[in-house]
Amino acid sequence: MSVALAVEPDSSKLFQWERWPDLPDPVGLKGMAAGVSNGHVVLAGGSNFPVPPRDGGPKTLATAIYVRAVGANAQTPWRRVPAVLPAGWAEGAAVTTEFGVVALGGLATNGAQAGVFLLGYSPKIRDVTRRLLPDLPVPLASLAAVYSGGVIYVAGGDTGTSASSQFWALNLAAAVDDPKGPHWQSLPSWSGPARFGAVLTALGKADHTRLYLLGGRIKTGRPVSESDYRNDAYRYDPKSNTWEVLPEMPHAVLLGGVLPLDENRLAVVGGSDGHDLDRMAELGARYRIPDRVMVFDTRRDEWELTDPMPLGVVGAPIVPLPNGGWLVVGGEYSPGLRTPRVYEVTVASETTGAFR
Repeated sequence: MSVALAVEPDSSKLFQWERWPDLPDPVGLKGMAAGVSNGHVVLAGGSNFPVPPRDGGPKTLATAIYVRAVGANAQTPWRRVPAVLPAGWAEGAAVTTEFGVVALGGLATNGAQAGVFLLGYSPKIRDVTRRLLPDLPVPLASLAAVYSGGVIYVAGGDTGTSASSQFWALNLAAAVDDPKGPHWQSLPSWSGPARFGAVLTALGKADHTRLYLLGGRIKTGRPVSESDYRNDAYRYDPKSNTWEVLPEMPHAVLLGGVLPLDENRLAVVGGSDGHDLDRMAELGARYRIPDRVMVFDTRRDEWELTDPMPLGVVGAPIVPLPNGGWLVVGGEYSPGLRTPRVYEVTVASETTGAFR
């Protein structure tokens, strides 16, 4: 399928990016579990390299949990709470729900995980509680997830040996009531290849929401090449339980972020496109993740390139805020190099480029 028209960035700015206080870990973190619970942003786990990998440093998985009130003033730092994760965790998926922040899958020191847990901030004890939910059917890292209509949907992921083509759903209220029940339901898969590191979001009206699965990377058993990075896009209709193929993104995206802007538009931010893989070692810390932002309008099924993000990253969780904005938390801006930066992004203009 051909790529839909992508116009050059318009002079007007679609987004405003505002710095929040940096993460307490100055090295930065990638792949944290992140979301909102009881008026507080909750961040847990994440991975980094305190000693850069080019100097032989191993990947470290964090256990710390941080919180910050959504309405805190600009100078209020993140606060580390007494609670910690029972083991290092990173690079799974997390969704904000009315019950708290649900973290799914991820990496631990022994590889991909199947565990699912619920993090909730308690104002009374000023700490974060944790409870277990039904495991995923298989261990998965770098999976895509979204919460819509009381259901958590999970697509793709990395088992450690292969990419997944599976698509599952969990009725969250039922799982909270009975965490030991076999609640995950298998749904039809999209028509494209198995993948990990895709993004998944939901758009539409309350009575008819559709899911959008975008990008990712395939695993072939051969050395990784730029062609393994995906720019394909799919839409799932929960009412008809069917998928359709959408116009491809202008660029491939692995481990990007996605912002559901309104009922009709989404934005894909950052993510790796596999450029210059053969020069990655040569470029070292000069290698950069693309800072592109691509907007898709479902009314026209068209993509547009818009103004870039301040720093291109992969593995930065996106946190929806009650005010309608989003946080972009940490991430990896160059192979093995994390950032402690946290940005709040809001829609600054409702008209840009092809969407006037």
